[in-house]
Amino acid sequence: MKVPVFIKYSKIEDICDYDEHEGIICDDFKGYVDVDIDDVQFDRNDLEKIVKEYLDDIADILVVDKDLLDELLKKLNVNVNTY
Repeated sequence: MKVPVFIKYSKIEDICDYDEHEGIICDDFKGYVDVDIDDVQFDRNDLEKIVKEYLDDIADILVVDKDLLDELLKKLNVNVNTY
């Protein structure tokens, strides 16, 4: 999964130092980056991993949300009115 990330230069400056022999040396960035869900793109492999890991939770959500369940049943070509 790839997510575009924006880190302010000031954060990078905080973790970097200049050494006359080594040049610029930076520590690893440790922190949180806010990501909007619209900026996240999943490929099929990512989605398969997510479904395998969270199958029980996903099934619970589908069972509770009638609209989502109806959509799933349409995809499965099941008559929604008989379920």
